Amino acid sequence: MKKYIILTFISLMICSVAIGQTKKEKKAAKSLKEYEEMKEVINEKAYNFQAEWATTLQGRRINLNSNSNFLRVKNDSANIYLPYFGQSSSGGVAMTTNGGIEYSGLMEDYKVSFDDKKQKIIVQFEGKSKNERYQFNMTVYKGGNTIMNINSNYRTGIKYEGNTRKPKKE
Repeated sequence: MKKYIILTFISLMICSVAIGQTKKEKKAAKSLKEYEEMKEVINEKAYNFQAEWATTLQGRRINLNSNSNFLRVKNDSANIYLPYFGQSSSGGVAMTTNGGIEYSGLMEDYKVSFDDKKQKIIVQFEGKSKNERYQFNMTVYKGGNTIMNINSNYRTGIKYEGNTRKPKKE
């Protein structure tokens, strides 16, 4: 009788380990699929970024869910409006009328690199408005979670966190 109890116990242990590995493999497959889908979206050069949080250089974190903001990339152009919270070193010359980061035009030095091991995509580009030059650095993770750092020649740097998605069909 003890033999059967021990055999049953060992069988249950083996089954639970096999099921656990299957869940882990499913999770890894899902993660890889999400990463590959995001790579495709970035490669098509047609995507939108919506910020949920902004973090200033001083560490102040601001919720942007109730603020209008966007970054839209289509082919070689970007259309951007993001609220800005930080300091300007130009005495207001470079600032727009509402103080946000606004850019609409060609993306200069557009570069994309893929880190397949860490499943992240790095997108970098520059843009020059009438008075200001911006450097945009985005790190896009599987599922679209994105961190974007923006540096300017007249403002302190700022970080945005949000989501990158394929644009909705009109």
